[in-house]
Amino acid sequence: MRQLLLRIPDDLHRRLTARAQREGVSINALANKVLSAAAPPPPPSDDDVDVRRLELREKARDMGILVESPAPSVPPAQFTKALQATEGVGPVLDELWADGR
Repeated sequence: MRQLLLRIPDDLHRRLTARAQREGVSINALANKVLSAAAPPPPPSDDDVDVRRLELREKARDMGILVESPAPSVPPAQFTKALQATEGVGPVLDELWADGR
């Protein structure tokens, strides 16, 4: 873990100390909280999410708690019909969502 030596005005130090006392935490914990909020980590990429998902599934499987329920198979004709029935709906739904409806 890295350390950060930071020079701050006395008034800011007093305010941070008072807030830390009100919240029942150390000044260091409060500074970490404030700095983390000011510089959040970037959102995970799709690859990161996929890797994490696979790791979690593997861990659950190893622990014997993974429940897998395969999706029922859909006949190709029914699948094609469902795709055709919903064609073009995406932009309409996006518009409704944006309008708050």
